Amino acid sequence: MVAGSGMGNSVHLKEGSPEPAAVAKGVLRVYGMKFCPYVHRLKLVLAAKEVAHETININLKSKPKWYFAKNPQGKVPTIEIDGNVIYESDITSEYVDAVYPGRKLSTTDALKAANEKMLLVYWGNKSVTNFYKYCMAKPDDKEAKDAALATLKEGLEYLATFLKKNGSVFICGSQPGLTDYFLYPHLERINAIVPAVDLKQIPKVKTYFDQMQEDKAVKSCRFSDELHREFGRKAVAGDIGAYDIGPVAQ
Repeated sequence: MVAGSGMGNSVHLKEGSPEPAAVAKGVLRVYGMKFCPYVHRLKLVLAAKEVAHETININLKSKPKWYFAKNPQGKVPTIEIDGNVIYESDITSEYVDAVYPGRKLSTTDALKAANEKMLLVYWGNKSVTNFYKYCMAKPDDKEAKDAALATLKEGLEYLATFLKKNGSVFICGSQPGLTDYFLYPHLERINAIVPAVDLKQIPKVKTYFDQMQEDKAVKSCRFSDELHREFGRKAVAGDIGAYDIGPVAQ
């Protein structure tokens, strides 16, 4: 298997690229970007449920005008099937889990589901937001980087506390579930891109991360840490060609 093939390695279409042919009846099409952590969420769900689909990648620095008819915000992921269009990573993932056969990934216990959603909100506010602040801070702005790093680590510690209290290997139980697949993409990028984060210093999170590496869906969508770092450097520099580094299927 080509590294990261689950993310979809087609060339990213940009402004001026012709619109692809209409989706065939019954075929699920995903509009994505292969390094996007929010697309990563959906792709993990699709891989876990073994849902066949096709992928159209979109260059987010130079979006084709026709794409805004699919998603008026121009974001990814977006899915399309039989003339119906759905977007946002959580909404598309929940739709896939509800509609397609295979292991159900959503947590059914109402209280446990509420706790998982609160974890995701805290994780988003602390770790995700400050991951981007850390990456976008100027290299010589130590104060900004240190502040972002400190708050980012609060999210990691909260995750460790949650896992300890949960008493299971994964957030959702004995197997990864929807919440695991929602949280994991940014954890993968934090581990790869933020050198001051050493997961060994947070054993519960390190164990969780290592266990996620063994998951079939995670393996299918996994890019190397080096490729994540290369994309991060090029994206921050505004390189329009950043999206097509690494494996590309012509």
